[in-house]
Amino acid sequence: MSKTVKKPIKIKPKGSGAVPIPETVRTIPKYPTSLKYFKVYCSRFYWARFYVNGGYKVRSLKTEDPKEASRLAVKFYEDILMDKRLGVSTNPVKSRRFSQVSLAYLETLNGVGKPRLYRDDLNKFKKELLPHFGEKDVGLITNADIGELIKKLLQRKLTPATVTHYVIVLRKILNYACDNQLIQYVPNFPKIKGKTTTVTKRDYFDRDEYKALTEAVDELVKEGKAVRGIKITEELKLLIQFMVNTFIRPTDLRVLKHEHIKSLVNPKEPNPKYNKYLLLSHPATKTTDQEVVSMYAADPVYKKLLAYQKKRGYGAKDDYLFLPEFLNRNTMMNTLSRLFRAVVEKAGVSGEGEKHTLYSLRHSAIMYRLLLGNVNTLQLAKNARTSQAMIEKYYASRLTNQMGIDELHSFKSVDEPAKSKKTKSPRQ
Repeated sequence: MSKTVKKPIKIKPKGSGAVPIPETVRTIPKYPTSLKYFKVYCSRFYWARFYVNGGYKVRSLKTEDPKEASRLAVKFYEDILMDKRLGVSTNPVKSRRFSQVSLAYLETLNGVGKPRLYRDDLNKFKKELLPHFGEKDVGLITNADIGELIKKLLQRKLTPATVTHYVIVLRKILNYACDNQLIQYVPNFPKIKGKTTTVTKRDYFDRDEYKALTEAVDELVKEGKAVRGIKITEELKLLIQFMVNTFIRPTDLRVLKHEHIKSLVNPKEPNPKYNKYLLLSHPATKTTDQEVVSMYAADPVYKKLLAYQKKRGYGAKDDYLFLPEFLNRNTMMNTLSRLFRAVVEKAGVSGEGEKHTLYSLRHSAIMYRLLLGNVNTLQLAKNARTSQAMIEKYYASRLTNQMGIDELHSFKSVDEPAKSKKTKSPRQ
């Protein structure tokens, strides 16, 4: 008669039953000390714990990597604060904790036709304000506390203008607390030292640098260059050419799909080689969703891109134009930025004091129209989804008087009324 062997009972971790191993308990700099992550006796994974509303919230982080555990613990903390079950959206507001008051303020922006303002304020809150003030009572925030925040941001080399944006959000949060009778008054805000109205010239690629960029991509493709395991391919060259000929922002690459592209013909252009252009109707990522008219050179670039993507199994109407395999578009943008930096470095086009990023491609597109085209700044601004004031303040600041020497030395005909002279510029 065989003996029945009892299987050992496995104790599964459950909530607060996950007992921390004391020597593994860690806190996270800039976050409340009640937020901790640690190893437990009953699991190989790290766990996180946070004391809120009179009790502990506990979660398995599903990772054995301490660095990843720290990142996930912060996300766990943010998830708790964003959970509406904590009573964030109840009215009237009762909690005086900075985190809860801030989220209550942000809820007033959410879903009321201000998606950009909501997104911008939320990002600033999560990036700097929440780590600094955390669970502090809003009634205990003083002028000195605000001064410490400003000092910390300036020490991290943020510009006074950028620091001002964070301070504005903080002021709105404290005003909200005062309006809801959580505090009696808003403390005075220290002045931010340094100029906050500096006009920054937008770095762009001149024609030779633009050519060097595309040639650098060809060289890197031949070399089989990879950045963090992602190879540089012809797609990056097509992206550079596409952006320079469509005026789009890098953020547009997050949403731009083939269904947003139409190839049209300009009946007023007799040359069939230069009479096709693209009409882009993608969603707004910063300002308006106005349609964008491309340069003629964008049409053949798009056709090459479409053929390239179809070879890879993409190119459907609902597929993204660039790096469509990355459904997480934040990851896509980070990857694309790293690849582009490698191209800029290879091309050797960065001058002293210049900062060339993907945005420089948009700046190049606008600058080429100012330098080579015959278009007024209002029309250019509308097509680039920006304002005429932005064109004149930032982009035109790159223009020198010698660049416009032909216009400065030109004369109107005495016999004929002034007419707008239509000139053809070199193809981009």
